[in-house]
Amino acid sequence: MSRTFLRILAQRRSAPALTPDAPAREELEAVLRAAAGTAAADPGLSWRVAVTTRRSAPELAAAVTGMRRVPNMTAPFPRLKGKQLRLLATFRGSLKWASTGGLGCAVVFSPDDALDVPRKEQLAAAHGARPLLEAAFWGAGWATVWARRDGADEAGLRMFYGLAPEEKVLGWLFVGRPPRGAAAEHAATRPAPGPRISYH
Repeated sequence: MSRTFLRILAQRRSAPALTPDAPAREELEAVLRAAAGTAAADPGLSWRVAVTTRRSAPELAAAVTGMRRVPNMTAPFPRLKGKQLRLLATFRGSLKWASTGGLGCAVVFSPDDALDVPRKEQLAAAHGARPLLEAAFWGAGWATVWARRDGADEAGLRMFYGLAPEEKVLGWLFVGRPPRGAAAEHAATRPAPGPRISYH
């Protein structure tokens, strides 16, 4: 077995922060194909990836917040009431979150009855896409940060991503480079504690 492959699996981890750098589309698609592996063809995948860039971060932030459109943050604001102020504050927080790194990969559970696999197993496989993607990006020299979908507006997300009725976003894997001050530490080899193991 390849020691390089084992090292990637052992050392992959979330970055403390991300720069706004992003892989080119060709490299991104190569990483995603590697993470999907041969299962993408046979029997098939119960997940897909929806990619957003920093350019589309305002639209994603508005969707997560439940807004129908992106607010104009440069124009003078009229007198806003409490609920409107809270919504605007939520949008600002969501915009900062959606602008993490250079791009965001939403992991979408996309069940398929043609797979002849129970939905619970399909969902488990979709959740398993995260470590595969983390390892693939880490092996390609990119850093990642995972964010769960807690608190996101369901209707806004469904419209933004054009989700089918049975699809749902499981979370986002943001991709970039680690900050210069943390790059060496992020790439450093650390002892892998390993799982709890018993032999019978």
